[in-house]
Amino acid sequence: MMDLIDRRLLASLQRDNLQTAERLAEQVHLSPSAIARRLRALRASGAIAADVSVLSESVLGGLLTAVVHVQLERHIPHETAGLRRRLAVSPAVQLYFDIAGPFDVLLVVVVHDMDEYNAFTAEFLETEAVRRFETAMVKKRHKATLAAPID
Repeated sequence: MMDLIDRRLLASLQRDNLQTAERLAEQVHLSPSAIARRLRALRASGAIAADVSVLSESVLGGLLTAVVHVQLERHIPHETAGLRRRLAVSPAVQLYFDIAGPFDVLLVVVVHDMDEYNAFTAEFLETEAVRRFETAMVKKRHKATLAAPID
């Protein structure tokens, strides 16, 4: 069970996961060794799922980002399982959600150019499992984060 200190640690790590135990200790008023123990426990429990680096758009160059709404043909799990597995492991799929409403799936797809996007749709979305899909291309990214509200 997480306590208030764990929640504060997680909130701070979402802003910058490269902070030292000493810096984190100052923020939550514990010793650096206590911080290190808590961080090991949070990682072991799965509360911290990954430590990753967010790359700058300037480093990545001119990538295209597409927000794709997908309506499945049928909602029978064994008929969509293959598609779902392939979407989950595709490097082009940045986010993948099951959603409620007129569409069943929302994807955020990142590719190098329109030809690559067309190849993605041909491979994944122009199949018997998909009734239809609609794409909105991102013109400008104003914010990108996976940080969640902790408190």
